[in-house]
Amino acid sequence: MRNRRLTALLATVTAVQILLAAAGVSAWQCPVKSTLGVECPACGLTRAMVLLARGHWKAAIDLHAFAPLFLGAAIFLVVSSILPAGLQQKVADQIAAFERLSGIGGLLIISILAYWILRIINLI
Repeated sequence: MRNRRLTALLATVTAVQILLAAAGVSAWQCPVKSTLGVECPACGLTRAMVLLARGHWKAAIDLHAFAPLFLGAAIFLVVSSILPAGLQQKVADQIAAFERLSGIGGLLIISILAYWILRIINLI
């Protein structure tokens, strides 16, 4: 978030991907699934976020349990990309401090990988 251009680029790509998926256009095929035939940890995430935005919570959670978290992050990314530079830097600093103190990034990665493994072995 400290780099305004990168934040704006990520926000734009995220918004375009979600809007295209909502319109029924597949913009980005999963390279892992198309190459290896195995779903990646994020497979179904965009479709699940579209379902959430349309109010279909149960279907979204069934498709990908992390959809609410990632939809919230996507919305936050879009909003932060249009914040004034000073405020954006303050928010970025606060998020970085929270990440350092809580270890939330590592916990999120471990949780997503565990969820992925459970999906692969059909326990979820």
